[in-house]
Amino acid sequence: MMLEVSPIQWSKLKNIDDVDPLNNADTECLLEIRDVLQKHGKLNRFGVALLHSHFDLAADEAMVETCDLENRTLTLKAVKQSEVGPRDVGTIWKLGEGDFIAMSWCRSYCKPHFWDGHQRRHKKEK
Repeated sequence: MMLEVSPIQWSKLKNIDDVDPLNNADTECLLEIRDVLQKHGKLNRFGVALLHSHFDLAADEAMVETCDLENRTLTLKAVKQSEVGPRDVGTIWKLGEGDFIAMSWCRSYCKPHFWDGHQRRHKKEK
């Protein structure tokens, strides 16, 4: 299995205005997903997201989430793919035939801590 970082995939998703909200027709599928996650002990690691877009991304862009802990705010914004770093953590994937595609990244940074070495922390956006 390979990991393909391919933000262009966002452009293939329906706009949020054209996506049906969760409904009873999704129940059987979601229950099966739950059962598979439970079987592998991953119920508290993975969940389900409604895949959609709000705007088109260029081929060299990715969506990156940042967190402002003090103001309890998450911000998701388009950045150049080259700005996605090795410490950024993929958080939303599109599952495909034989691969999975990282579609969103959570940005954190490594903060030196005097007693415990380096610790991952979210960086407050200014």
